[in-house]
Amino acid sequence: MNLTAKPVIRDKFWIVEAGGEKVATLQAGPDGLVLCIKDHREKFASIKTLTEKYNIKFDVPTKVAVPKKATTVYDFPCNTDPFNIVFDVKRQLPLFTKSEKSKSYYCAGYYIIKFENGWVRSFCPKSITLSRYEFKGPLMTKLEMLEQLRLANG
Repeated sequence: MNLTAKPVIRDKFWIVEAGGEKVATLQAGPDGLVLCIKDHREKFASIKTLTEKYNIKFDVPTKVAVPKKATTVYDFPCNTDPFNIVFDVKRQLPLFTKSEKSKSYYCAGYYIIKFENGWVRSFCPKSITLSRYEFKGPLMTKLEMLEQLRLANG
């Protein structure tokens, strides 16, 4: 009979199935493994001794990597799904809102902003912040931003 142990809690608790039906549970403890078949409990020192006696295969769940959707506004990266995309021609800034009804505009891309204490790096700052302070950007990558910050602090 082919038995498969499917993990419920990784490396701690499994349900043992035969042909898709639950036949037992398996629990890891400080001194080994405990196999429970109906009212019968049996201890094993290791997975090896368990599999030698019962021919149980451990089902290893495969992780499916979901690619992160690249979100851009006029080719500049942003940190959310953009809404109300516009391009501020006067200031040369790609603008967006974070929701359909929002009135707060953010600037896509990387920036460095000069506050009273000096230059600070920023990713997708609010448009109003850039209207109040001196800035350099938009920049496509974090590396470009760090280079501009290095040059500004000279």
